Amino acid sequence: MSSPLTSLLSRFRPQQGDVPAKALIGWYARKGLGSGIRGLFWKLRVRGDAFPFFVGKRVTVAYARQLRVGKACVIGANSTINAFGPPGIEFGDRVTLREGAWIQCASHPSSPGEGLRIDAGTYIGPGAVIGVGGRIHIGVGCQFGAGVTLIAENHAMDDEGRPSSHEVIRRGIVIGDHCWLGHRVTVLDGVSLGEGCVVGAGAVVTRSFPAGSRVAGVPARLLGPSTGPK
Repeated sequence: MSSPLTSLLSRFRPQQGDVPAKALIGWYARKGLGSGIRGLFWKLRVRGDAFPFFVGKRVTVAYARQLRVGKACVIGANSTINAFGPPGIEFGDRVTLREGAWIQCASHPSSPGEGLRIDAGTYIGPGAVIGVGGRIHIGVGCQFGAGVTLIAENHAMDDEGRPSSHEVIRRGIVIGDHCWLGHRVTVLDGVSLGEGCVVGAGAVVTRSFPAGSRVAGVPARLLGPSTGPK
C-alpha cells in the first residue's frame, strides 16, 4: 500500500514529456513548501487525517472543527470557507480546491447548511462558489473548471409569484462520480447529475440528467450521450 506522500507525488507526475528533476524540485518547492508548512498548523484546527495538507496564503475557515480533511488535500490561496452546521464539510483524500474558492454552509446561525461532501480525487478549479443550503454531494474523481457555481437553495414564491425574502427551499445537489463541469457552469438547487456527465462551459443546469449525459446551454439541454473521459 502506498504512503500518502507517494500517492501525492504520483498524482503530480508530469503526464507528457520529460521534465528535468531540478526543474520539478524547484517548481514544487515554490508551490508546495510554504503551503505544506501552513497545512501542518491547519491540521491542528481541522478534523480528519489531513496529512499531507497544503493550504495557500490568506485562507479563512470559520468553524474549522466542522471541516474534516482527508490525506493529500489542497486548499488554494484566498479561499473562504464557512463550515457551520451539524454535518459540516468533508473532503475525501486528494481533493483539490483551487484559489479564490468561496464555500458557505450558513449565512446565519438560525439557518445552518445541511452539509457538503467532496469525494476522493476531485479537482475544483479557481473561483468556485458553493452555497451549501441543502445537502451537496460531489462524487469521486470529478473535474470542475474555473468559476463553477453550485447553489443548493432557492427562495420560495409567495401567492403573487414573487420571491420570498424569508422562506427558502432546499432540495440539495448531487454530482455523480467522474463528472466534468466546464468553466463558469452553474448548477441550481434540486439538480442531480449521474455518473460521467459532461457539462459544457457556461451552462446553467436547472434540471437533472442521467449518467453519461452530455449537456450544454442556458438552460442546459441534452446534446447526447457523453463521449468524454470515463
